[in-house]
Amino acid sequence: MNNQDGNGTADNSIHAAGIADFLGKLSGCTRSMSLYGRAHPVPLEMTAAAQQSLSKVLDLHPSVTLAIVDSHLTLDSFPIAENTGWVAALTEELGNKGVGAITFSAGITEAEVTDFAEALCISREDLLTRGGLIKEMEKRGVTHIQLKSGIAPAEEHEGKDPAVIYEEALLLIEESLEAVHAGLQIPLHEIRALVGDSLQSLISDEGALLALAGIRSYDRYLSEHSVNVCILSMVFARRLGIEQPTVVELGISAMLHDIGKVFIPEDVVRKPGKLSEEEWQQVRRHPSEGARALAAMKGLPSLAPTIALEHHANADGTGYPGFGPSHHSHLLSRLVAIADTYDALTTDRPYRERWTGQQAVAWMLYEAPNRYDRQLLARFASTSGLYPIGSLVQLMNQQIAVVVSGSMKHPTEPIIKLVSGSGQPRGMVKLQENTDPELEIKSLAQPVEALLAYTDRLLAA
Repeated sequence: MNNQDGNGTADNSIHAAGIADFLGKLSGCTRSMSLYGRAHPVPLEMTAAAQQSLSKVLDLHPSVTLAIVDSHLTLDSFPIAENTGWVAALTEELGNKGVGAITFSAGITEAEVTDFAEALCISREDLLTRGGLIKEMEKRGVTHIQLKSGIAPAEEHEGKDPAVIYEEALLLIEESLEAVHAGLQIPLHEIRALVGDSLQSLISDEGALLALAGIRSYDRYLSEHSVNVCILSMVFARRLGIEQPTVVELGISAMLHDIGKVFIPEDVVRKPGKLSEEEWQQVRRHPSEGARALAAMKGLPSLAPTIALEHHANADGTGYPGFGPSHHSHLLSRLVAIADTYDALTTDRPYRERWTGQQAVAWMLYEAPNRYDRQLLARFASTSGLYPIGSLVQLMNQQIAVVVSGSMKHPTEPIIKLVSGSGQPRGMVKLQENTDPELEIKSLAQPVEALLAYTDRLLAA
């Protein structure tokens, strides 16, 4: 919104007041809608009042754009003032849901305001599964309210060399670890921008950052592990088709997933031998300690404390903290758990040498399959070129087989059942002992996650 009459400051003040009035009514509408639902007379009445308030501003200007700058809502850089605190609460909510700017256009309808208010009532966790608030508004067909992501990298960060991005990430996570240990705020703005840079780099050349993640230094294990889990999680999420705003929020949360380890004595973390029970208790507390520290920090994705708390909670109810078998971790916590284990197993530690990537995935598949989300692990394994139990594979002779068993020592040579067109097993083949090149695996037959129910029946045959 531009002012050409020489009274820009005064006009901005007037229009900002009008926008503040609209936002106050919108906040009231959102609160009442969360209580009564979309069709109740109370939110409907408040929606009409909010739309009328906004239309008065749009009568003078065809569109207005609000931006979130340093946790404040601004109109053409003019802060929007209010006395009730609802504008501040709404601004924080929008920021947490990945929104950096909103443009309202003339012609906005009550239905569109209602859709906006209803979308704001959706929990952040549910929005993550829908692709984020911006995607939700697009799906609803709202055209007079345009949301812009607040997580894009700043111009000065674009086009950076992947090696520079990786080193800056290490420095930022090290600064964050020190800040948390001292009870201070972490450099969230810089982390958000850098994760945005990382995502752009992955989009341009996924292999560059992944290659850097494979270079390890014993002295920087915690910082490198944090950055690597961030990169692996974002790569995995992109391959799953998760929307970009959510991928960045995941990247921030994954980078901070192990922040609770700053509260474990360094001699315990670096101990080369077996840990005592007391030392294990210290280690097991780091998810809870990390979640507590992250929950106290403003501006972080609400997902961050959840991932910190749940990344060692196994699907079968084991792990720590001890949630029990009835607990169902967040989808993205389960994703980070896989990336976390993979990076840990492929890194040299004081008590063992690193494993290869194939060994690590094979161990998760064949030695500890109940610890992880089965569908996510199957997808992770299939992108790594390995064969989860229950996956269908195509052989060199074009036959289809189902993988029934595997070994960490021979991850690319599982035991398979040959399957006829009717789905009946024809025979078992141990590929470790096989000498017929026609029975070697050519590729996965189809995406693994789409075949799980079918292969359960095959395995039972």
